[in-house]
Amino acid sequence: MRPSLATPSVSLPVTPAGKQARWLVGALAHLPIPSAEIPVHFDSAFLALVPAPAAAALNAGFAGLHNLRVDSITTSTPSTLVFVVTVNGNAKWDVRIEVDPKGLISDLHAQPSGSSPPTVAPPAPVTTTTTTSAAGVREIPVGVGSPPLKGTLTLPAGKGPFPAVVLVSGSGPNDQNETVGPNHPFLDIALGLAGRGIASVRYDKRTLDYPQSINPRTFTLTDEYVPDALAAIGLLKHEPLVDPHLIFVLGHSQGGTYAPLIAQRAPEVAGVIMLAASCEPLAQALVRQIRYLATLPGTIGANAQAEEPDIEAEAAEVGNAATLEKDKPGMVLMGGVGPAYYLSGLRYNEVATARSVPQPLLFLQGDRDYQVTVAQDLDVWLKGLKGRPGVTVVQFPKADHLFLDGSGPPTPADYEKPGHIDPKVIAAIAAWVDRIEHAAHR
Repeated sequence: MRPSLATPSVSLPVTPAGKQARWLVGALAHLPIPSAEIPVHFDSAFLALVPAPAAAALNAGFAGLHNLRVDSITTSTPSTLVFVVTVNGNAKWDVRIEVDPKGLISDLHAQPSGSSPPTVAPPAPVTTTTTTSAAGVREIPVGVGSPPLKGTLTLPAGKGPFPAVVLVSGSGPNDQNETVGPNHPFLDIALGLAGRGIASVRYDKRTLDYPQSINPRTFTLTDEYVPDALAAIGLLKHEPLVDPHLIFVLGHSQGGTYAPLIAQRAPEVAGVIMLAASCEPLAQALVRQIRYLATLPGTIGANAQAEEPDIEAEAAEVGNAATLEKDKPGMVLMGGVGPAYYLSGLRYNEVATARSVPQPLLFLQGDRDYQVTVAQDLDVWLKGLKGRPGVTVVQFPKADHLFLDGSGPPTPADYEKPGHIDPKVIAAIAAWVDRIEHAAHR
């Protein structure tokens, strides 16, 4: 028996986004959505992130969303509609639809009101070693390193063996999804790659799972990034469904800075992928960022102006090797770490390391990134790597540091807007991996 659609108390607008919302509300009342309707209403870039078959994956994500009543509209533009619905007569849900210039759905979220938004498509991960009924993507809990970090091995549908990517997150105690506000970039990447036949492993950072194990007297940036990434590579090498000759390292932000060092320590790695990889000295980057934020209007600018003197003083301390060498090892500096941490960063030459490793390199950069920029970072990488073979660069004009598309001057507030990594980023990574895989199999 099919559920009936409750009469909406609020009319949806006659806009491109509103028309798709009207179709979606009606379609959810009569699940499953027929396969033929999917490409009529969703754009190809969105569907590229959905593990095949798309109709099954989407219907699995929509399971339980029926008998909807539209209660209110919170945002309405021609291309975006955010509205609140009552599901099954009692639960409140927020729904967000964005459409592309052709009026096709390019982004879609639905989540309980007041919660952190999960992705409607691709479907949410399952904590089981069995295949999901919809798409065949397997999300398997794993432990990485010793003591083991919480991690997830994501495997595509099929028998393999698959190429695989180790995801290395940026600065700070990140979880395995690299969660920032409502956004989960590494989850997007893992599921997007799985939909294209590429496995991955992602994991919490040790500073998140075992902060008490960190000795600030001796802890270095190399300690933060390299040992656990090497453990993840070892895990993949022993996974029967992974091709041990096609394991890649993908580092984001500071994880990208240390990705070449990881590849140097693991010469069996097939390639290095660097998303918004920083190479500007940390102290300089901190000062540049706070000065940029101080130019922004409103609370963000005012707070940055107030913090600027302290940040500049701290940056001067952690950016001076002579000062750090004189500091007592037990001294606690910015971020709760000691001199050894910042000294290790000053002594590491990421560009020279990247030049020395034989593996092909892929650089991805968002032009709207104010944290890691084209001028201070990407251009410096490329200048130092000039003439080195095997360097590929892809830039995304609208992307910020998390590779979320936006417009106007970038601000930290952008990270609080729910979104997904630009599908073109997933496509660029997958295409590059495919080229290396095909070359290896010639």
